[in-house]
Amino acid sequence: MIEIRKFKQNELMDVLEEISKHLESETKVYLIGGLGMVLHGLKASTKDVDLVFDTKPDLKYFISACISAGMDDIAQKTVEYIQLGTQKIFESQNGVRLDIFYRRVCNGLTLSKDMKNRAHKSITFPNLTVYAMSNEDIFLFKSITLRDDDLADMAALATTELDWNIIEIEARKQPRSKEWLPRLRERLMDLYDDYDVTSPLI
Repeated sequence: MIEIRKFKQNELMDVLEEISKHLESETKVYLIGGLGMVLHGLKASTKDVDLVFDTKPDLKYFISACISAGMDDIAQKTVEYIQLGTQKIFESQNGVRLDIFYRRVCNGLTLSKDMKNRAHKSITFPNLTVYAMSNEDIFLFKSITLRDDDLADMAALATTELDWNIIEIEARKQPRSKEWLPRLRERLMDLYDDYDVTSPLI
């Protein structure tokens, strides 16, 4: 079995900083995955960076900057990444992968106004401001994926005294929530079976 390389915070920051040097305008992005957890002190490294953009101009500027910074555009997506609904996948020369989304992840969970309000400014580079989502919202985003590592991350997030009311309210307010709420419940059951983590939502 091939071991997937994981990257520490400084390695990931170096990549984002280099991209920021090529941005044409001020750009804002939200972290929904492993790097968000790294910034929250919940893990030491991550294999990729999940980035969600809220506006088309920000998405356009960032993609253009990635190309200018010499990032490789990964055109051939695996089934896993097709299911995630990524807009683009870029990879740096040292293997840091950026999974880029526009507002929606897994064609189901949408970056909402409340999510943006709960996020906090974590990193500021020239023309690039990076916001880390709240633990509750990272938990929600990870709950709708099919990746095994995300279940382990959900277990780690559950140790932070999550506000389950926020998770439930956000889940129910989401567009098309009835289509993916069963998936959330299934992942919560998996979390209980595999990690003995009990959620009041099941």
